[in-house]
Formats: sequence, structure tokens, C-alpha cells
Amino acid sequence: MPSIDRRALLGGLAAVGGLAGAAGLGAFLQARGPGRRPPNLVLILTDDQGYNDIGCYFTAPDETYAAIRTPRLDQMAAEGVRLSQFYVAASVCTPSRAALLTGCYPPRVGFGHKEGGLGVLHPRSVGGLSPDEVTLAEVLKQAGYATACIGKWHLGHHPPFRPTNQGFDSFFGIPWSNNQQPLPLVHNDKTLRELPEEPILVGQFAQSAINWMSRRKDDPFFMYLAFSAPHEPWAVAKRFAGQSERGLYGDVIEGVDHYVGALLDALRAQGVAEDTLVVFTSDNGPWLHPEGGSAYPFRGGKADSWEGGVRSPCIWWWPGTLPAGKVVDEVVTALDILPTFAGLAGAPLPTVPLDGHDAWPVLTEGAPSPTEAFFYYARGRLEGVRKGKFKLMFPVELRSPPVPKALYDLEADPGETTDVSAAHPDVVADLEAEAEAMRGKLGDALEGRRGSEERAVGIFRPAPGEPEAP
Repeated sequence: MPSIDRRALLGGLAAVGGLAGAAGLGAFLQARGPGRRPPNLVLILTDDQGYNDIGCYFTAPDETYAAIRTPRLDQMAAEGVRLSQFYVAASVCTPSRAALLTGCYPPRVGFGHKEGGLGVLHPRSVGGLSPDEVTLAEVLKQAGYATACIGKWHLGHHPPFRPTNQGFDSFFGIPWSNNQQPLPLVHNDKTLRELPEEPILVGQFAQSAINWMSRRKDDPFFMYLAFSAPHEPWAVAKRFAGQSERGLYGDVIEGVDHYVGALLDALRAQGVAEDTLVVFTSDNGPWLHPEGGSAYPFRGGKADSWEGGVRSPCIWWWPGTLPAGKVVDEVVTALDILPTFAGLAGAPLPTVPLDGHDAWPVLTEGAPSPTEAFFYYARGRLEGVRKGKFKLMFPVELRSPPVPKALYDLEADPGETTDVSAAHPDVVADLEAEAEAMRGKLGDALEGRRGSEERAVGIFRPAPGEPEAP
């Protein structure tokens, strides 16, 4: 498995201009005018929120199914750009977040095989995002940004993998999901206290983010605000309890909506809204529970490679720069966040292979998607590939129920109900060729194959007497 030299990578970041970074910076300067400082960048991530769980995305599956009221997110979309085909790179927490912060499919950064990084990390895990990887925070820090991570981390809790060793100046949050016990509340490397089994954290995380940004409004900053909601167990402050027509889950989402609005209000009050790009999305699809979230009109949800597992709501907001009320139907992915943010910051890209692209022209100029093919990886298995409107799913016997090989036309059939492979053998052959090329690079656990471009996941091996908890 190829190794990478972190020191060389960071040196490359400081000295070498990346093509995507140069293109994005040019677009930024053209839009904002010369002499303007790089924008503040805010990335808000929810946990297990369905595509259909925001008012501006909502489609009723039947006349009895109520919408969750999200007036502030709806306003954010009305003032910015809403994406209808935004994909995350995995349908569960840890690999999705690894991809988001590195611009790489999970197997490329080691989250695809058993050596500590197969699936979701937990309090006993020895794995984590390798400190040899260059994160979005490190890219921006090299460009002079102050950086902070607030909320759920879930990329390794041992010292080498913590946010403060991955490019963030500070961290305030939880090391793993809010259903994993014990659950510590952590500031940087210090545990502040143990949290109860149903913690209410949305308001605290949002206010901490607002406070941190208010102290840095004169210089460019990057805020990664990763809410632990609406991951179960659901818990909500009294002011939101019983307010939603979708039960406790809906109450939680309406609370998130309120605090996203509070953050946008704070940026306006601080006078930096027109210098700040805010992106809102979710890490993967919803937990499919009768009282939980909805990915309608898509099939499946969390942990699936169906569209409901990996297609997330996504809103981009930058008053005065992004067009208001625009809907982008081109494919944009979480892998594109790092190169797009780097471009806007004028920051060179890492010198290792990435899977994302600068999506700024798609958002602002109506350019076609730079993603020619999108690959659906789950626990190292290449379970599907999409190109254009067609998606080929590969047979996965270990799924329950087993997934058969089938071709779907996502434009005509977003619910993936009808196999059209017999009518399009040329499309099947093309997608099989795309998949085979990717297997050579990133492997495929379905076939027991490793790829030539996979990098190692981090493994913690403590020295005698070294603590193992935050």
C-alpha cells in the first residue's frame, strides 16, 4: 500500500499551486473584485438527516405524511443555491466524514478494509484517519485561515487522529456518535465531563460556533460545525418539544433549523455575511425507522447504496456572490468540498491523488458536473456506479435482502424500481468498464481485491502507560 510523506505534502501545499485552487481563486476574484480577502468558509454537517427532511426538498409520499417545518433552511435556499443531486461518499458516519475532509473516496484513505477502518468507529476502535492525510483544515490553515471543529468528530479518538492533530486549531465536541457510550464532552484534548445517554447538544454546539467566529471576524476562518443531531437517540430542548407534526424526530430537525438560522443571523450581525460562504448538508441518509427520517422519493436510507443512503440535501449560501434561489441539478459530491474551498481560499491542493473537483463553475456559471462517474463504496465493496442518468448496481449477496445486479435510469426512476439493463447493454458494458478501472485503483472487497492507489488507515499503538481515551 503506498505511503505518503506528510511533511512533503504540506511543503507542497505551501509551495505549489494546484490547478483547481487557481481556477477557483480566479472565479472568486472575478466575482468579488481584486483586493478582497479570501472568504470565510463554514461547513455545517448534520447526522443521518434525510433528503426529504427539509421543507424546500419535501415531497409528500402520501396525503398523510407531514412536512417538517424548516423556515430558516428554506430561507437559506431562497437566498442561495440548492443542490438536487448532491452525493456523499458513504452511507454511514465515519467513512463519509473521512471523504468529506480529504476529498477522497473512503478506500483511498484506508476506510475500506479490516485494518482498523472498515466501517463506523467506536470507543474501542484503534483506527482513525491517518495523520499522514491532508485534511481540508490543513489545506486552509496553510492559506492563513483560523480553523475550528465543533460537534461530532468520529474519525478516531486516539491522540494522532484528534482534530487538533488534523489541522484544527481547536475542537469542542464529542469523539464519536451520541449513541455510543461512554460519551465524553471534549475541549481540545481534555475531557470536560461525561454526557448522559440522551444528550441535547445542538444549541450548545451552535452557540460555541457563533462565539468562536465572532472573535475572528477580522481574518478568514474555517468553521466545521458537525451537529450530532438527528442521529438517534433523539433528544430535544423543551422549547422545541412537541412542535413538529413528525414527532420527536421532527422536533429535533426543527431545532437544528432554528440554530442554523441563528448562525446566519450572527454572521449578518457581525457584518461578515457577504464575506462568508456557508454550506449545509448531511453525512448520509436517514435511519429508516417508522418515526424517523425520510429519503423519499429515493430508495433506501442509512447504510444503503441505494440513492436514499448517499443523496443528501445541500444548500450553499453566500449573499451577494451566489445567485439567490438557484437550483442546481448537476451532480456535485462531498468529495468536491475540499477542492472547491481550496480554490476560493487560493490554497494549493494536496499533491496526492484526490477524487473531488472544483465545483464552483457548476454553482455559479451553469457548467456541467466535473464528476464523470460516481462510485458507491460501502465497507470497501464497490456496490454501484453512476454515469449520466444511469446507475449500475452490482450483486451483493450479504445485503438483507440480497441486492441483484441491475441498471436503473435515475431520471425516469429515482426510486430504483425497474431494471432496464436488457434495453441498454451498451450502457451496462460502459459502466462495468468504469467500475473495473476503479477497482484497479481503489480495490473492491466484493472481489477480494486491493487497489494500487489505496493509502493506509491510521492505527494507534500506544506506548506503555499511554492513555487511550480523550
